[in-house]
Amino acid sequence: MAYEVFIKYSDERAKKSPIAGNSMSPSTIGGSNKGDSSDSMSPQRGVAKSLVAVNKYIKPFVDQMVTQHVTTVSLRTGAQELEERMSFKMQVAQKIYGFGISVITGALIGGGVGAVVGGVMSLATMAVDYSNKMENLNLQRSTENIGLRYMNMRAGGSVASFSGSRMKSQ
Repeated sequence: MAYEVFIKYSDERAKKSPIAGNSMSPSTIGGSNKGDSSDSMSPQRGVAKSLVAVNKYIKPFVDQMVTQHVTTVSLRTGAQELEERMSFKMQVAQKIYGFGISVITGALIGGGVGAVVGGVMSLATMAVDYSNKMENLNLQRSTENIGLRYMNMRAGGSVASFSGSRMKSQ
């Protein structure tokens, strides 16, 4: 089975073809017979192109530079806490950026309702992410507490310190 992909660039200045096309030509599928020249210069299309350019070319470059700087803070300075704070700030900035992009994309696609839908979807994604992180932290905390309890028992201090038995016998 063979597939064909047609890519057509139309411009307002482009001349109309003197040859009539059929009703299933790639230029008329999903649109009118007049072509796409009326909306090719719309502001929404320009914003959408800008978003694609930013997300495809600029954002990965900036992310790579910032991530490199943040992940090497403790190696360069020895300040692990500073690296963790910077990493947290970077994650918050990425979440805010993602939320903004979702709202703008939703607004381009569906106007005001699309912006709300984009914002709600972004918030739902953040909520699931934070829920997963919270569950992971709770599991780590539980494992750490069990380990501390066993270490305290091996040291011989758990019964005496928790039950108050040292105070009663003395």
